[in-house]
Amino acid sequence: MANAQDVANFFELLRALATSPSTTWIDQVLKDNQRMKASVKEREHDHNSLVRVIAQLTNDRDAEIAKSKDAISQSEEAKTKAGELTTEIEGAKKTIADKDQKLEEDATVITTLKGDIEALGKEVQSRDDVIKKHEEQQANDGARIQELEGSLGTTKTELETASNQLNEIQSLSCQVVDGSKEFVLAEIDKIYGYAKSVAMKYFNEDLPEDILTNGPLFEEIRKLVRPIPLPASNSVPAKKARVAAFLYLLGSRLADQIFLPFYMSPPEYQDQQSGIDSIAVMLSDLSITDPKRELHLRSVLLASSPGEQRRIAYDRADDIATEIFDILGILLQTDLQIKFQHDIRKLCHLAVESWDTLRPLREKVEPFTETEEDSEKYWLPAELDGFSYKKQPQPNGKQNGLGSKPSIHSLKSANKVILVWPGFSYGAEVLKQGFMLLDSQVRLAEEEAQPLRRNQRAMHRASLTGSPVQQRRPVGRKSRMLARSGE
Repeated sequence: MANAQDVANFFELLRALATSPSTTWIDQVLKDNQRMKASVKEREHDHNSLVRVIAQLTNDRDAEIAKSKDAISQSEEAKTKAGELTTEIEGAKKTIADKDQKLEEDATVITTLKGDIEALGKEVQSRDDVIKKHEEQQANDGARIQELEGSLGTTKTELETASNQLNEIQSLSCQVVDGSKEFVLAEIDKIYGYAKSVAMKYFNEDLPEDILTNGPLFEEIRKLVRPIPLPASNSVPAKKARVAAFLYLLGSRLADQIFLPFYMSPPEYQDQQSGIDSIAVMLSDLSITDPKRELHLRSVLLASSPGEQRRIAYDRADDIATEIFDILGILLQTDLQIKFQHDIRKLCHLAVESWDTLRPLREKVEPFTETEEDSEKYWLPAELDGFSYKKQPQPNGKQNGLGSKPSIHSLKSANKVILVWPGFSYGAEVLKQGFMLLDSQVRLAEEEAQPLRRNQRAMHRASLTGSPVQQRRPVGRKSRMLARSGE
């Protein structure tokens, strides 16, 4: 606790301070300070008022700017809408223009249609008139139809009768078929190929010595195979001549007796002067001048006693086989004669069977042994060895450049050829050439077959063997040739 002295000193100091000039100055300063504070507060109040005013103005300005931006945005939208409206207006104008043009066109069409309607009206009226006429005609036709229906029953009966008659007529003819050239050629080649194999098998070999020395035998055979020379030797030309003689005898007889459209029993079927089947000649002529009539006649003939025709064909085949065997079989050794007789008979039967498939063809297949000219159109050199003569196809597509079918009567003007195998026509053209002997193919054989040389060789062989000439006969049948020579 302060003492009284300290309190007194404190108050003394206060009085001294109060009377001091500095205190007056401080008091003055404090007063000035109070005034300045009042002035600052006033200024602060004014500043705050100004700030509030400025803030208000700023807010007002921002609001105005926002309004201005909104106005600008609205203006842009308005411009866009105005552009769209302008486009729509232009489109609407174009549409209106198009519609106006369409209306004008429609108006033109309507005008045209009006004219057409008027014309159609006239046409309808005209058709009505025609319909009326047609109705009248139909009425007349109806009456006519009733009349025709009355006679239709009679006509049907007549038609049925005619149909039955036609069926009966058709039953009297053979059904004709189509055959390709390849098929026909294959059948023809099959016959020739077999004949060639038989010829090469039996006549391309050496003959026995006792046969070669039998002069009368060879002389008799030469008479039957003329103009083919037949040397009595085993030379290559002599063997080829024997092959040619066999093919000539077989081919000519098949052509005359088997390769025919129709078979009749002898002696009626043959022209005795020409040796040619009269029916074959008639059909051959018709096949050139009137193919349809020839086909009809041939189909009727084929249907006539087919069993009898087949029997006649095989009988003729047997006769041909026997005749050729009697002529040439005598040249063979005894052990080969029976085989040869069997093979030649089989060959002739094969020819009958193959030809039987060709007779009913629509296009007539016909052999020829004579032609108007001895050219490559109709003839090729005979194949007398193991090789075949083949000619390259011509550019025009015809096989071997073949010509048209030769006439069966061309014998009258023909230059004689030495026939070996007949050719064949198919329809109006030659399908396969025949085979003939060239001069070069028979020259050596002719020289060798001359009587003087033949006798010299026979005497020489007889002197070597010392055996007499033996007469030979084929096994199983007496030779017709020898029977004639002994008469």
